[in-house]
Amino acid sequence: MEPGSVRRRRPGLADVGRTALALAAIAPGLAAGAWRLAATRDRRRAVDRAIEVWGDLGTRAAGIALATSGAERLRLRPAVFVFNHQSGVDPILICALLRGGFTGVAKQEVRRHPLLGPAFAFAGTVFIDRGDREQAVGALEQAVATLRSGVAVAMAPEGTRSRGGALGPFKKGGFRLAMAAGVPIVPIVLHDAWRVLPRHAWVMTASTVHVTVLAPVPTADWTLAGLDSHIAGVRGRMAARLAAGPE
Repeated sequence: MEPGSVRRRRPGLADVGRTALALAAIAPGLAAGAWRLAATRDRRRAVDRAIEVWGDLGTRAAGIALATSGAERLRLRPAVFVFNHQSGVDPILICALLRGGFTGVAKQEVRRHPLLGPAFAFAGTVFIDRGDREQAVGALEQAVATLRSGVAVAMAPEGTRSRGGALGPFKKGGFRLAMAAGVPIVPIVLHDAWRVLPRHAWVMTASTVHVTVLAPVPTADWTLAGLDSHIAGVRGRMAARLAAGPE
């Protein structure tokens, strides 16, 4: 059963249309980014414009309303934003929440997606091949350099969408990344994104998604020896907030 024991509404024909429009919103986002790049020759500003447009148009097209607590913490740069991965719509939600000044970390398989692949590549996403340790280490070094340049990184430490909305185990990559760059971890709790597009679903349903942005966690004094304990602490805070529901 999903968090809160509330069932997802059965998708209808209108939801199919909204889903198509939400995915198609990638195109005007890329176009807006390309236009900004041509006008300014500034890739970062172009990427930020593409992210902003896709986040705004994508959530609007899908019928998603965001109710966010702690939104002022989303402006922190640089930082590693970690979010629980409930839904296939999470990339759009993160774009709408962060709006710019960040890049993502994603599995190598996403790079081959016909829609998300080009959009994520344009945004400077760091793609990691988990089957190639050398490539993965190099990709994380690239992400550290990104953080040190003042740009944030957003990633889902579960690595894959959770089953039933519950919080899965956390991988260490994002936390090692924050520790290496000396930047804070900012946990983002998505409470009910599963209602829009849960695992194995293909059609989005319009819904309000409640979001809690927890207080930043400094990493300046973290060590490898204590990393597991720090990760458990962050996961525990997110799990407690998820269980308690939105503020």
